[in-house]
Amino acid sequence: MKIKIIICFILNLIIIGCQKKDEVVKRINEPDVHLLEGEDVEMNNAIETAQNTIYKFKEAINSQNPDFYNFALKERFNTDKGGEHIWISEVQYFDDKFYGIVDDKPISTTEVNLGDTIQVNYENITDWMYFDKNIVKGAYTTKVLRKRMTQKEREEMDKKSGMIFENE
Repeated sequence: MKIKIIICFILNLIIIGCQKKDEVVKRINEPDVHLLEGEDVEMNNAIETAQNTIYKFKEAINSQNPDFYNFALKERFNTDKGGEHIWISEVQYFDDKFYGIVDDKPISTTEVNLGDTIQVNYENITDWMYFDKNIVKGAYTTKVLRKRMTQKEREEMDKKSGMIFENE
């Protein structure tokens, strides 16, 4: 559950694809949900970057480097209206497959539930992240959402989480 707390600070444990841009659903005791259009070019580019750099995540998780921790993948799950993107925490990699725990309560998909241990569908990975000490590596979709925050919101997030985002 430690990763859940950290990811909550990132504000986008779930991103709904193919829906209205910039709509945010607030939930009591749960992270906000960002509803985005499928035509969100910036977000789609971030997803493509994550998919093209997944080898970096594999290298890190296989390295056994004690400075690397809190490995997480974001996977897209089908919904009636498109897709729901959910962070999978406590990721492990063996036999050329990723496994982890669904780290948030889905709002649209019925494919998974909070706390399920799953094998991640490689073709549906839309982001990845891990920490190198306190520096967040990857998290490309999160960085898009951070760019859309006000300076004050970013500073508040950084202060509460203590995280530093790489290349920001």
